[in-house]
Amino acid sequence: MDVDMEPLPERRSIRYAGYDYSRAGYYALTICTRNKEHLFGSLFPDERLRLSRLGQVVVAQLEDLPHYYPTVRLDTWMLMPNHLHFILVLTRNGAVAVSQIVGSFKSRCYGQWRATLLAGGQPAPPSCWQRNYYERIIRNSTELEAQRRYILENPSRWNTL
Repeated sequence: MDVDMEPLPERRSIRYAGYDYSRAGYYALTICTRNKEHLFGSLFPDERLRLSRLGQVVVAQLEDLPHYYPTVRLDTWMLMPNHLHFILVLTRNGAVAVSQIVGSFKSRCYGQWRATLLAGGQPAPPSCWQRNYYERIIRNSTELEAQRRYILENPSRWNTL
């Protein structure tokens, strides 16, 4: 049976057109939870995040990124109840793309968390992540310092949101 269906709208890319995201440099990234749910833990008035099981997985996987990708370094990062900010440093051109790193990171985190939920007899949602991620190419030391400050001050802004 032939059904007339309207074409799906094309997704607009949020990436910088023509830029090579495997190029060595600094990248500020933000990855959010599905529906912005507070899945990573709870932020208390002392601005410390009390990690959930998923929050623990995310921190461990984030800190392990250089193990999976020897040409990658972490600069500054902050985990919040529903998102993760971090500065990723690619140290060599063409070795790995930002999208590869983020994709495999999200997959490893979800897989480990899902296995824990299922082993405990709990249902697992289809994902813990919002689709896609936000990125900013850091072009100079002024931008780098501004991004570091933004990330580190994020908990102090949490209660004002």
